[in-house]
Amino acid sequence: MAGHLLKYFTDALVKFEYVYLTPLLRPPTPQWIPLVVQAPQQLMEKDASFDIKSIFDGFLWGVPTCRRTAEKRMMRKYGAPNWHNKLILPRKDIKTCGTCGHNHEAGRLCPNCYSKVKAETSILQEKMVQELGLNPIDKEIAIVYQGEKNQFDDEFFKGKRVVQIEKPRPKWFSKNLLQRSGPNANLSNSEVTTIKPHDLG
Repeated sequence: MAGHLLKYFTDALVKFEYVYLTPLLRPPTPQWIPLVVQAPQQLMEKDASFDIKSIFDGFLWGVPTCRRTAEKRMMRKYGAPNWHNKLILPRKDIKTCGTCGHNHEAGRLCPNCYSKVKAETSILQEKMVQELGLNPIDKEIAIVYQGEKNQFDDEFFKGKRVVQIEKPRPKWFSKNLLQRSGPNANLSNSEVTTIKPHDLG
């Protein structure tokens, strides 16, 4: 009986030294020592008033709640064949120009041939400005290349303003491009004649 009392008294002194004397001799490193002294009722009151919003302050509002599936991720990355395909596929609308051999999109003019037409058009416009100036054009203009004036008679140049180009006509530049297409004077107003390119240089 005395042994049990001595053991109980020794354990009580050890607990007393650990709980009360250790904080006085050195700073308490464990964070749970003050909680041992508190009553369980006080702990329950603190747990009841605890709110997670007071700690995090709402910085978790923008976090997604569910994860995207692999199908959704692949759809956003590569698209879908019947919807919006983002893969690099070979083009099937590229054709070869029959005149110069360059490639161009189907339904569009060949850029190489059109660049030649633009360059020739700018030359003709500059020559017309040099010959006619800025005066209003009241007569039809006849453009004649080098060596072509002898091919036409005087009636062709009657009532026209002639602009001579001092170089031969390009092979792709048809003479029909300068002819009028529409109702003919010899035909009735309801009939229209179609002029096809001929007499290429």
